[in-house]
Amino acid sequence: MPQGTITRLNHTRGYGFINTPENEDLFFHRSNITDGQFSLLQVGDRVTYSVQFTSRGPRADQVQVQSQSVKLQVNLAVKDLQVSAAFYTETFGFKELSNDPGYILLQRNELILGLKTDELLWYPDPGEQPVESLARGVGVELVLEISDIGQFHAKMQQAGVSIHEPLKEQPWGATDFRMLDPDGYYWRITSPRDRDAVQAEEETAEGEPA
Repeated sequence: MPQGTITRLNHTRGYGFINTPENEDLFFHRSNITDGQFSLLQVGDRVTYSVQFTSRGPRADQVQVQSQSVKLQVNLAVKDLQVSAAFYTETFGFKELSNDPGYILLQRNELILGLKTDELLWYPDPGEQPVESLARGVGVELVLEISDIGQFHAKMQQAGVSIHEPLKEQPWGATDFRMLDPDGYYWRITSPRDRDAVQAEEETAEGEPA
């Protein structure tokens, strides 16, 4: 059965939406929950489900929780909220959760990304230094795992995104490339790690004489 992440819930009216592996939202009703514990669901929960086709379109059925959510939210100080939001939604595939003065909240699968205007976020306080002189994200690498890394890389190239390091296979069993967002934040876009191949290499190495 496919797996997805609950992205929206309306506990009062008894329905929600699951983000599918195709990055689409799939509707489900409280009656589609396997154990009937709709009230215990929360946004971010990982679930399995089947797809049921109705007169109103597809919906998720036999929804069952696999793991309760552990959320990580990353907030970025940005120069221009609208430019950054457009980049992450139109180019990067994030969905907008909320849009408030000086703050936009986005989500892609389990990753929640907050964009804030400069005066709301800088830490530690830059003091007398002008914000324009500060390097953004020093010492931080943001990582996003993409199943179809080649297609995503081509999309970034077509969009004119600044590619910092080219697409290549890595010794740890993944293919990745490095890129910069409009504010210079450093992203590593990676395929799922081939853990079976890595394990096989480690077992081979362990069997070799010292």
